[in-house]
Amino acid sequence: MAIQYFTNIHDINTNKALLLIEASLQAYNAFNEKTPAICQTQNITPPAGYDLVNSWTGVDTIFNKDKTVECYGLVFRSQTAPYTYIFAFRGTSSTLDILDDLGIESKPFTPHDTSVMPVLGDVEIESGFFDVYSESDGDTPSMQQQMFDLIDTFNTSDKPIDQLYITGHSLGSAVCELFTLDVALSRPEVNASNYNYACPRVGNNEFVSFYEKQLAQQDPQTRTLRIQNTYDKVPCVPLEDMGYYHLTNAYLIAFYEESWSGIKKLNLLARHSALNYQAVLNCAAKSDTGICIAEKLEVPGNDYAVTSKQPDADSVCSFF
Repeated sequence: MAIQYFTNIHDINTNKALLLIEASLQAYNAFNEKTPAICQTQNITPPAGYDLVNSWTGVDTIFNKDKTVECYGLVFRSQTAPYTYIFAFRGTSSTLDILDDLGIESKPFTPHDTSVMPVLGDVEIESGFFDVYSESDGDTPSMQQQMFDLIDTFNTSDKPIDQLYITGHSLGSAVCELFTLDVALSRPEVNASNYNYACPRVGNNEFVSFYEKQLAQQDPQTRTLRIQNTYDKVPCVPLEDMGYYHLTNAYLIAFYEESWSGIKKLNLLARHSALNYQAVLNCAAKSDTGICIAEKLEVPGNDYAVTSKQPDADSVCSFF
């Protein structure tokens, strides 16, 4: 299916894009390698107008031989009614080391509630992403189970979900696409939408087609939007030659770290960094053109600047 690219941030929901990249960054702050299963809520600064209300874990089955329970996401709730909830998934600093190995195996997508709406066709997804989403270590419920328990708890409380924003960066963006489809199938009454950042390809053509047929995808206000740096290589894997494809709406930005000599530095982490994504999005939002053009854009939290260019859809996944 053909991808529709946007390059002007004012053509998308700018406030939503800025809100959800902040939520995605906060999800990283909740993780500590020394105590991976405990979400470090004391390190979290909720986005303006939101409170941190819960968190969830998942089983790291891609990166470790043993099943390790790790903090994987946070739930924020708007401070005023009607209530918007944000489910924010973290990625992993190891993503760039392992993505080359992804795509060897795929498996069928199984929703949380198989009785509500059937999965039609040969819908398959990359097995590693689905394992993170659906696996349990035998003692802790799966991420999938935990999140649907949270949805049901919120919706039977005095602060039910009016809007559900779903977001993530890198590995988190892949898993959050699975959750978004699952919500559409298992809790179709929930008004859910997704903006994600630096997402790898998640499933086969049938997955994309089935996802795009969901009701939320027919409305520009609720359809899933991938936000992608044209110089970032994580969204280029797993390869199309291996049978993996992207969802069909993407907003493009274009940035990289530049060396002192002016040569485009092959710093893959800089091209993938969520902090750099946020800085370029903020820059674009302040521009009348909706595009960030900057030779040396300072990024809070980084000890280097990035160069941001006019995005070019023809350069996506060119590997240069």
